[in-house]
Order: sequence, then structure tokens, then C-alpha cells
Amino acid sequence: HMSTSDSEPLSREESLQKLEALFANSNIPAARPAQRRQSPRSRPNMAGEGERVVFSNPRKSIGRAPSEFRLKLERLRIARSQEELEEAADTFLSQHQLPDDPEILLKVLRHPSEKVLREALGQISSLLMQGRMGSTVLLEDRLRHLEETITEPSTRSYVEGILHQIEKLGDN
Repeated sequence: HMSTSDSEPLSREESLQKLEALFANSNIPAARPAQRRQSPRSRPNMAGEGERVVFSNPRKSIGRAPSEFRLKLERLRIARSQEELEEAADTFLSQHQLPDDPEILLKVLRHPSEKVLREALGQISSLLMQGRMGSTVLLEDRLRHLEETITEPSTRSYVEGILHQIEKLGDN
């Protein structure tokens, strides 16, 4: 049964599991279902609902959370105008951390709030460290533009740090 009788909203751990499942399913070819069993977070004793999520068909929407998450993510992905972007990013960030998706993170760098910028910059920095950022041309361009507009010292140090990361990548 799908009713969430006495359970409160998803724990941080469960939401992370669902997030991981979501991202895992989007990159892994369908022919590798074994991949999903290796999540160190799924403790068999408290499996219950979490377990059904892992083994159900990833294309079916599971309960409410993932589909709402997907919708918010999709709105962020397709946002075009500045207003759409701000609204989609604010809605998304009210409940989730930014996804480690280079395309979305670059887009979020147009957000007026420096707090939001720092979140995006933090994610971008770790993607760069993992070699998952792809081309840095657009990123560098955005950062140079941000240098003109940002006012908070902590945001500035993020921007400088990432520009430095990009330079080091270029030297290799």
C-alpha cells in the first residue's frame, strides 16, 4: 500500500537515496540493474518503503516526492527568462540542494542572490575537481561577468577560487 501512515516526511537520508536513484537512473544504461543495489545507505532492517523504491521500475513515478522533485528540476532546466530562472531556482532551493548538473549550475549563476550564487559556485568547484565540468569557456565568461556585479567578499573569493581552478586546469 502506498499510504504513508505513521511515517513523517522523508528523512534526509531517504531523500538522498531517492536523489541518487534519480541521478543513477539518468546516466546508467537500462541493462545494468545490479548498480542500484550498492547504495551503502540502504540498511536492510529499516528497508520498508525505501526498498520498494529501489526495486520498482525507475520510469514509474514513486509516490509524490520524486515527481515533484523532477518537476522542479525540469522547470529549472527549461527556465529561459531572468524571472523564470529566479522563480524556478528559488522554488527548487526551498527544498533541495542544487543538483550537480553543469548546465543548470551555469544557468543559476544568473541569479541575483549572492547566497544562491555561492551554492552554485560551491557545486561547480567540486565538479571541476572531479573533472566533470566539461567546457569551462562559458563558465569563465560567467565568472568574469560576476566579478563586475558581486559585492559580498565571500562570493568574490568563490569566484576567484574557481577562476584559479580553471587556470590550473588549463596548464595541464
